[in-house]
Formats: sequence, C-alpha cells, structure tokens
Amino acid sequence: MAQIALSLTEQMTQLEGARKLVLGDSHHYPQIVIGILPIISSNARLELRRWGAEFLAESFANPTFPVAQKEDLSTKVLIHIRDLLEAPSQDTGVVKILVQAAASIYGLVFRRVISSPHEGWAWDIMTAIKSNILKRMDSAPTGVRLCCIKFIQRVVHVQTPGVIADPRRPEQNETSIALVPRNHSVLHLPSLEAEASGLLDRLLDVFHDHVSNAVFVDASLNCLSILVRSRPAVANKIISSIINFNPLKQANSPMTPSMRVAVKSMERTTRAFLKNINKSNPNGPLAGKIDAYLIRLQQSRSAVFAAPDGSLKRPAPAEPNDGLDNAKRARLAAGPTKFPPLPPPPNTFSQLFTLTEDTALSQFDVTMLPAELVTAITSAILSHVDATSLGGAINAVKARYAYLQKMAQPTPVPEVPLAGPSGIDDEDDYEPEYQPSDSESPHVDPSTTMASPDLLAPEIDLGTFELPKPPPLSEAQVAILGNQTVERVFTIITTSDTAASVSRQKLGFNRLAASTNDRDAWITMMTRLATRAPAGLEDLVDSLSQSETEDGTVLKAEPLLDPEKPTLSNSIRRTLLNYILEDWRSRLSIAISWLSEEWYAEKIQLRSKSHVQTAASSDDQSLPNYRYWLRTLFEALRIYLSPEARDSRLLIRFLSEIPSIPSEILEMVASLAEDPERVSMAVMALQYLIMMRLPVREGALDCVEAIWRQGDEGPKKIAGKILTKWRPDVLSNTGQQTKRESIEGGEDLKEEVKKSEDAANIYKASEAATNDGGPSTDDVK
Repeated sequence: MAQIALSLTEQMTQLEGARKLVLGDSHHYPQIVIGILPIISSNARLELRRWGAEFLAESFANPTFPVAQKEDLSTKVLIHIRDLLEAPSQDTGVVKILVQAAASIYGLVFRRVISSPHEGWAWDIMTAIKSNILKRMDSAPTGVRLCCIKFIQRVVHVQTPGVIADPRRPEQNETSIALVPRNHSVLHLPSLEAEASGLLDRLLDVFHDHVSNAVFVDASLNCLSILVRSRPAVANKIISSIINFNPLKQANSPMTPSMRVAVKSMERTTRAFLKNINKSNPNGPLAGKIDAYLIRLQQSRSAVFAAPDGSLKRPAPAEPNDGLDNAKRARLAAGPTKFPPLPPPPNTFSQLFTLTEDTALSQFDVTMLPAELVTAITSAILSHVDATSLGGAINAVKARYAYLQKMAQPTPVPEVPLAGPSGIDDEDDYEPEYQPSDSESPHVDPSTTMASPDLLAPEIDLGTFELPKPPPLSEAQVAILGNQTVERVFTIITTSDTAASVSRQKLGFNRLAASTNDRDAWITMMTRLATRAPAGLEDLVDSLSQSETEDGTVLKAEPLLDPEKPTLSNSIRRTLLNYILEDWRSRLSIAISWLSEEWYAEKIQLRSKSHVQTAASSDDQSLPNYRYWLRTLFEALRIYLSPEARDSRLLIRFLSEIPSIPSEILEMVASLAEDPERVSMAVMALQYLIMMRLPVREGALDCVEAIWRQGDEGPKKIAGKILTKWRPDVLSNTGQQTKRESIEGGEDLKEEVKKSEDAANIYKASEAATNDGGPSTDDVK
C-alpha cells in the first residue's frame, strides 16, 4: 500500500507530540531522534528543518538526557548536521540553531573518539562541521556570529587541559584534552593545543580592535568567564587582554545616544567580569592589577558620564516641561517637616498620635498583627529613624497634647464683688457666712444695681440660622459618585487582603454578618447592597412607567434585565466580578457567597409577590440576575481553568456550593471536553454532580452522553465508564445498532458477490462459444 502523504500541519502536530513525549520521559530520546532524522533532511521544507534543528539542540542540551546515551547518539546525527550546514539554500534561523547544537555535541564526540579510536570517521565529520562554522565567523549575520563565539569557547574549553578530579575514574572527569592519551591514533595533542591557542587569540581579537562592537564584546566576556573559572592554564592570558582593553575609548569622539548606550554596556560588563574574578579568587596573581584597573575605570566613567556640575544625576529642567505644571519644583533646601493639623474635638488617642495624611495607613488596624511582629518592626524602624525627624514628631505630639489640655480646662469666670459707689471692691477682706432668717430679706445696696448693667455684655438677638440646601444632583452625577464610592470600598477590601492570614475566632452559625471590620465583612455588605437593597424598587419604577391608552386600558412596561444599565447595584456587581477574576483561586469563596446572595434575594422577592405562583418560585427561569451573573462569571473562569488537579478540585467545589445549576452551565462544563487536556476535568465535575446533586443528575448524564457520542477515543472511553453505571441502555442500544448495520452491510455484500459471479460465468461461456465457432457474446446476451 502506498504511504499517504501528510500535510505540513499534520506533520508539525505529530512532531510536537513527539517532543512532549520525550520531555515527559527522556528514555524515548534515542528512538525519537533516530525517527525524525529522515524528516528533517536538507531537502525538507524550511519549517521542518527549523523544527528539527531546534529539537536537536534541545535534545543534546537537556540535562535529564543521560550523557552515555548522548554520546551514542551524537555520532548518528553528525552527518545530518553537516548536510544541513552545507545545503545550498541556507536559513539564518536554521544555521544559528545548528551552531548551538554543534557546540553541545562537540564535547560528546571528542569523548567518544577518545574511548573508541576506531570511530575516527566521526571526528573527520566533526572537523568538517568545525571548519564550516569558523568560516562564518567574520561574514555571517550578527546572530550567527554570536553562536559562533559560543562554539569557539566550547572548542577551546575541550582542547585545553582541565583539572583531573580522579584519575582512576575518567568517566566522571570533565571533557578536556587531559583525557587524551599521548599515543592516540586519531587525536594529536600538539595539533589540538595549537588550534585551541589560535582560536583563543581569535576570540580575544575583539578587545584589540580600534572600533569595538558592544554586542560582540559582551558576548565574548560572557563566554570567557567560563574559561577563566575552569581553565587556569589560559586564565592569566585572558585577564591580561581584558585589563589592556579600554571600554571607554570610543567616548572621545562625539557620542550619539546609541553609542552612549553601547559604551555603558561594555563598561558595565567589563567591571562585573573583573569584580567576579577578584571575588572568587581574592589572592590571585593579578588581583592587584585588577583592583587598580577597576579604580581607573571608575574614575574614567565619572569623567565621561558625569554632568558639568559633577553630579551623575540628570539635571533638573530650568522650567516646567509644559510651562504650566507648578507641582514639580527644584527643592532648594530641606525645610522643617510639616504635620497635618489636629482634627476638631472630641479627639481620640489615635488622632493625637497620627502624623500622616495617608488615609489607608490611618485606617490600618494594628491590633490585628501579633505583638511580636509589631515589636520587631518597631525596633527595626527606630534604628533607622533620623534623630531630628524623631524629635520634631515628638514635639508635634507634645504641642497637640498641651493644646488639648488647655481646651479641656473650663474658662474661669471672675467673681466680681459689687460694693461701694463704684460697684467694685478692691479689698479681699474675709467675711463670714451669713444666712438670714426667713423673716429677714436680703439687703441690696442701690449702688450695686447700677453696676450690673455696666459689667454684663449686652444681649444680641440672633435669629434662626439654617444652612442653604445643596442643589439637586443629576442622574449622571449620582452615577459618578456611586461608582467612586464603590471603588473606594473595594480599595479598602483590597488592602484588607493582607490581613486575611491572621487567625480569627470561628463564630459559628450564630454569628452576625459584617460584625468584624475585615474583608469578609465588607464583601458581605457590598453583596447585600447589590442584591437586597434594590429589592422592590423595580416594581416602583414599573408602576411609574405604566401608560394608559385611549380606551382606558393600562399598559404596564415589561421589566427587562439590563446588566449594563448604570445603576449602583450593577456597578457593584461588575466591580465585584473584576475583583474575583484578579485572583479567582483564592477568591472563589467570595464568588460562591455572592451568587448565594443573588439566589436568596430573588427567591425572597418571588415569595413576597402574592400574584406569583408557588411553582414559579422554584423555576430557575425566574432568577434573571442569578442566571446572568453566574453565566458571566463561569464564562470568564472557563478561560483560566488549567488541566491541573488543583483547578479540577476548585471547579468541583464551585459547582457543588452554588445554590442552583442551570442547564447552560452544564453545557459549558461539557464544552471543556473539547480541549483534550481538560477532558478528565469536565468528566470528573459531571460525575460529581451525578453522584451528589440529584436535581441536576439527568442534565449531567445528558452532557456525559453528548461527550461520549461526539468525542474521540479518549473522551469516549472516559465517558463510557460513567454511562456503564448510570445509562447502560445507551451503550447496549448503540452496540445493537452497530451490529445491525454490520449485518445489513454483510448481506448487501453477499448479493453483490453473487451478481458478480453470475456475470463472470456468462462471460466465460460466451468466450468458450466464440472460440468453438458457436454463438457470439451478443447472442448470449
């Protein structure tokens, strides 16, 4: 049978499936790599060659792939890599990835040839690949040249003597020329060492050029750091070349913005490179030279990039950017700290010691934090507080306390003795108490009656004062203020999330809703404002919207659900939905509480209406708000559901705790099975509803049956297990129908065979008669 040619999309799909297989289990790498080599040949399409190059580079760089298997496989892919590099039609992306793959394979082939000299052909192919890559070093695009730098670093690393950790176990030592025997038949030590020295000089030439390319300099420094750390034999040579390199030499010419960025990048990379060398080996032979170089580099950097006034910061503009902004001014001197005034009395201790205008910080309840945490935070803050600032804050609190003490004292009313002709007695003479008897009347000097009007202030007749009534607000202004209020409340809720981890006492069923000043209390208040507060207002609006026709018939407007209508309840609902979706996994309980409030509020409204039948109260169609917001929330959550076990548990919890599940929600759950990765999630959720929620059992079974009928082999197998227990007749009927179709097809086949046999017999008889001179075929017919 001829092999059916697959389309490019089908091939890419199969290749991605193979990649997922080996990423899950690295033992499949040898079979998969050998299997895809014919597909990614040099004559294949560009997409397949690009995917194959990426897969090869990824395979040999994967740390989970055993090194022994990598060595065996490296010699089998060399020919394909060479053919792809020498192909007439070259793609920059394919060449870059192939150079990276060659860098990963080079050490494996080198080690393989050391242990198996009879495989010298592999080293010849690797040498051809190395020559092809080195030819691209000077003329290839920038991306390919960067990969060539990495390949050269790998060649120098392998062909330079390394440290032998244990001579008795060479398989555990790193790959280097130190493992090669001197009498090796394929690898010649003098040639390899000379080649490594020449490639290292070629890698260091970038620091000797008159005009340095920042991209190649940074790439070379990043590669040389590995050689300095693992190859002490060439470390001093590399460090000496870098010390003689001046990354700021191009700063003498007029600098463009791009040149400025390039010079800064080279200087920063060079400084980090040398600092790490001294940090890892502070007693090295070149440590003193490195320190002196870093000091000179810092001085040169300050001279090149400093502002005219000596500051490294950007100078402040002489005037505002737009000529109108007066908010940003240059601060001339640090003036005294200004604290907000004390609020009008009565005052609390919190207001006395509050010296900030940050509302969120002022409303934070410190009592919710443990005492040990507060002590640790306070000690850490006090150790970093400026003494001048602390003294100013203490003086401000003292001034406030003195002011409150002064205001708390009653105003003294002077007791003016009225005596003498002037009405004022200047002498403080002691006079004993005198209580006149009932028969005696107090004697008042006539002069005192004349002094009282002079001392007392005249009475002023003040009329009744009333504040003017504010102007009425329009509907747009009311909507804006309502939205601002909702946003402020949810800002408080968001800041309260940080205190959710503090342990609280479980109050049980007898607790009062919103009795604690935490996130749950605010959420409860907002959900009830959205669901219960507007209860009955719709009927009032409907009654006001009634109209009377010419014959006296009253037409009542049908109440329509408009979630986009700018009402306060819809604004709260929309803000609550966005708040839940920001972190739906940790806020799923809030969504369940909100939907429960929606369901309960509408049930209570239906029960309070006398004209609504009892049966209608149990119908989900009479819950428009609950159905709409449940559908909206689940449509949003369906996007974020991943095939992880945690999300499966959260989905089952959500479906088990919401008060009612409409049919469209079951259809949405069943639609998750369209994604092959989420089939088990959808079937598990439906299975839980079948077992635990009897009212929706039939609907859930219908969804499982739909998955079984429309799905592939995987979904059909998972759904078939549930139908075997709950609806075995569906499977039996389907089996009988399949059997009946096969039998009918067999009978039709028998009839066709019989007809063909009769026709063959007639044809044979006619041929025989014709040969014997008998009747012709036309006569037989």
